[in-house]
Amino acid sequence: MRVFCPDCLKECEFTIDAWRCSCGGAWEVADIPVFDELQLNHKEYSIWRYGKLLGLDIQSPTQQMGVGWTPLVPVELFDRQIFLKLEYLSPSGSFKDRGVNAMINQLVHMGARTVIEDSSGNAGASVAAHAARFGIDSEVYVPAYASAAKQKQIRIYGAHVIQINGNRKDVEVAAQAAVGVNKAYASHAYNPAYLAGQMTAAYEIWEQLDRKAPDWIICPVAQGGSFLGLWFGFRQLFKAGFIQHLPHMVAAQAENIAPIYHAWIKGLDHIPSIENPMPTVAEGVAISSPIRQKRVLQALRETEGMVLAISEEKILEAQEMITHNGYYIEPTSALAVAGWVELKNEIPQNACVVLPLTGSGLKGFPQL
Repeated sequence: MRVFCPDCLKECEFTIDAWRCSCGGAWEVADIPVFDELQLNHKEYSIWRYGKLLGLDIQSPTQQMGVGWTPLVPVELFDRQIFLKLEYLSPSGSFKDRGVNAMINQLVHMGARTVIEDSSGNAGASVAAHAARFGIDSEVYVPAYASAAKQKQIRIYGAHVIQINGNRKDVEVAAQAAVGVNKAYASHAYNPAYLAGQMTAAYEIWEQLDRKAPDWIICPVAQGGSFLGLWFGFRQLFKAGFIQHLPHMVAAQAENIAPIYHAWIKGLDHIPSIENPMPTVAEGVAISSPIRQKRVLQALRETEGMVLAISEEKILEAQEMITHNGYYIEPTSALAVAGWVELKNEIPQNACVVLPLTGSGLKGFPQL
């Protein structure tokens, strides 16, 4: 698999040992094929429906997991129809499965027998679940403050869970130090196959909207895997002439830890790290600075998007509101709903709006 670094423009073959560029940047797949509807596998209802379009070494899965093709459901909120993309209806209960499925298939193809991940919960659970399905070992480094329910889910798959005291960056550093011979870093932040897998959400939405692009997408954003995957996917569709415009991409962050928001409102070309952030109920977005920060800012500019910083109170209100509509999601996922509440009067009445609901409410202790 050819990869390149958008920071220094280096291009090379991806190897398990060189999990990031020598400049410190995160790899991306270099040779993503031009979107071609004839390359879709219409008999497949998973991310591998688009296997020939991902630029990976493989075009079909080693093990079936049933990841992808999540429902896109029209609902009315505040007398406006919007669409909910039910990403939490994935095997491990979160959108992370979409990227992890592509990543683990690629790493196993390359010979990995043990995978290491650092995670506040959802990515770790996804990696652990896939490792169990593929019959390989997994080690997941988690912050000690991560919810007990999420840690239990990781363990139940058979993963070795290592708790790290400190912030989310401390967990990342500890996991990276453990990477070695025959131990692949299965990082949702760095791995290029993970990002390629997340592109498939855009392709699904396009198909589910009768081959149209939405006008707005509001996403919870931490590292930005889902956010960037959607952007990459819709860019591919736009370049191939299948859509006439890119959706406006909205990044919803928790006010207590909102590095992208602060960089955006200041017009910066980088995202300074948040020092000593406040805790947030949306623990899935508790990232002080995203790895792919230049790409996140580029996506916002190219799509004429925006960034929101949502208070703890508004996050919980949004979680309760959508639960009363029948969808039980975790607080992190409720950022998308809270973003819609904040923007509903600014978005045109006839606009098509999609909210990815990224994680199940069963993931942690109830907040309601």
